[in-house]
Amino acid sequence: MSHPSHNSELHKKSISIHNFWEKVYTKLLRICKNTILQIHDWLFHSYQFSEFYTNELNLTIASRSENFIFKNDTWLVEVSNHFMSHRFDLLGSGWTKVYFGMKFRGLEEIHYSTANHPSPDVLGNWLKGLINRSNLAKSQSIWNLIEQPYTPIDWQIDFKSGYRWNEKTWFTNIQFGHKTGVDIKVPWELARMQHLPLLAKAYSFAQKQLNGFSDPEVYIKELQNQILDFIATNPPRWGVNWASTMDVSIRIINWLLAYDLFTAFGAKFDDSFSKIFFNSVYEHGNHISNHLEWHPKYRNNHYLSNIVGLLFVAAYLPSTKKTNSWLIFSTKELINEIKLQFHEDGSNFEASTCYHRLSSEFAIYATALILGLSAEKRQALRNNGSKFSRYSEKSKIMFHPLPNSNDESPFPDWYFDRLEKMVEFTQKITKPDGHIPQIGDNDSGRLVKLFPIYRKMEVKTAKENYLNLSTFSELQDQDNYWMEDFLDHSNMVSAFCGLFIHSDYDNFGVNDEEKLFIRALSRGTKVNITNSSSVIIKPGITDKSSSEDWQNCDLLLSRYSPSEIITNIHFDNSINSDSLDYFSYSDFGLFICKSKEFYLSIRCGSVGQRGNGGHAHNDQLSIELFVNGKNIIADPGSYLYSPLVNRRNEYRSVFSHFAPHIMSKEPSDLTKGIFSLNDPKAEVLYFGKKGFVGCHEGYGFKVYRRITITDFDIIISDYS
Repeated sequence: MSHPSHNSELHKKSISIHNFWEKVYTKLLRICKNTILQIHDWLFHSYQFSEFYTNELNLTIASRSENFIFKNDTWLVEVSNHFMSHRFDLLGSGWTKVYFGMKFRGLEEIHYSTANHPSPDVLGNWLKGLINRSNLAKSQSIWNLIEQPYTPIDWQIDFKSGYRWNEKTWFTNIQFGHKTGVDIKVPWELARMQHLPLLAKAYSFAQKQLNGFSDPEVYIKELQNQILDFIATNPPRWGVNWASTMDVSIRIINWLLAYDLFTAFGAKFDDSFSKIFFNSVYEHGNHISNHLEWHPKYRNNHYLSNIVGLLFVAAYLPSTKKTNSWLIFSTKELINEIKLQFHEDGSNFEASTCYHRLSSEFAIYATALILGLSAEKRQALRNNGSKFSRYSEKSKIMFHPLPNSNDESPFPDWYFDRLEKMVEFTQKITKPDGHIPQIGDNDSGRLVKLFPIYRKMEVKTAKENYLNLSTFSELQDQDNYWMEDFLDHSNMVSAFCGLFIHSDYDNFGVNDEEKLFIRALSRGTKVNITNSSSVIIKPGITDKSSSEDWQNCDLLLSRYSPSEIITNIHFDNSINSDSLDYFSYSDFGLFICKSKEFYLSIRCGSVGQRGNGGHAHNDQLSIELFVNGKNIIADPGSYLYSPLVNRRNEYRSVFSHFAPHIMSKEPSDLTKGIFSLNDPKAEVLYFGKKGFVGCHEGYGFKVYRRITITDFDIIISDYS
């Protein structure tokens, strides 16, 4: 008889060999499919024709427009005029007009120039040097639908550095990170076209002839022109804007919502435009379904965005066997990924407070859309469709009673609890000034920016306060500069309040428009979780908060007293330390002490992404401190990803964080990769009324930090 442990080892080896060959097979299959598809796209145009152009889209918001009214924000006239002029402010670019042959400010004095740029003409002859031969005729026919005069947007350009990708490059051959100072996220961000829903908002006020807005038809024309411009100059699978499935997904969601909103406010689109538009919606769905950013272990917000993008396409297009399979797959995968990518305490698994907001928006918008599906689409979900993808098991979607309701949904009770905890996490970690602490990466990513928060300042002030704008010259110094506030996440809470009956967040998520918008998306469905019988994990003091735990820390740290480093921060006014509330998010690795006058966040936990650390920084035991209306210590953020590796690592470095420093060492190796970080094994030893004690082993030995809070001081002691 074989020894049990021997059998176990053989079984593990068998699984390992099986997994290896499965990976080899999958990779070879993908290479073969892409090769065949690329040959096809060289010989024949890549635009696809579908049966959908003869049908209506399943418009959700338009069906409830009678209950949906926008507020005229003070910034809307000027910001929408920027968009109408093709002027965008993305990733720190400043408001920049994007066109062929434009001038570039450069990125930290790094400039690229395009020797020859086309001169657009009405007939589309200019496209001959731009579009590959197989797509040229189709591209020109689409361009000819654009209402002139119109200046095309250069969708392939990094309009900060001036580097330009090529429309004739097949999407899998697109390179990035190969040129210093070049940021591929700039054209990707532009091509998300998140400004289009705001044009619908402006259109609603133009109809009322409010001061500053253009004629309503101008906004309809601009929406049609920009979308046709993109479709004509970005044939499917060609150029930079098909290389990231995440950005393809976000783009099509914003297209659909913009179209829906315009229709809700009475816009009528040209039939020729609608035919091209509907076909492109289908093309986007096909591209997403065929190029999912899935990984057996390290999938993240990219894959979540793919699911939500495919869900929107499936929900808006008429029901067919294919679109129903997309609907079933994306609904099942949404539920699976929410469980995987959000901890039980509601925090996101990527160790970034800003990516928490992005992924939470994916979850809330997708949930609202599914709850608002038509009867036909809901019936499609109940059917056991054919297996669409190897990433999802072939199983029938189970419907569950909505909490405290007679209605049903495909979401189990734990799912709604998880969404509620996502929002509670954001609320609890928010500072008294309404901003969240910047833990980990922040690329300002959003799903939909229909209700952005802008702060007004003069251009001169912006140039003085922001280094990246010091050479900005697009606007005059006395002009208004509308700066988007990416650290105010209250709109995400407002979106949640549009979907859920939960009074705890009504005063925090104060944007009633966002609530109404989500309510329209869900066709009025609201989830009552106030008395849910499911288990909800409440944030609070950790299990390491007893007097005995504190005494044990005292005893432990007494051994290190000769090397103790003490920082004492004194407050002019009492913070009343007895009034502090304490919130523990140990799954994320974030601990909060706060009151109306005082805020302290402490970072101590996992690097996220199941150990990959792709969006984490060397910030273990670092703090953010806000006292009596002022930021005393704040995280600097991320700045850049791939354009300048040294700058990327500078912002990830321990020396950019208020954390324990050991000479010139880094607690995790920054050279491992710009989206990877070793886990320094951080551990909380005490968190409670007496303060905080934690440690990590990133330097090869344990370093400790103790934080004590009094009415007039915060005392930080480091030991190693």
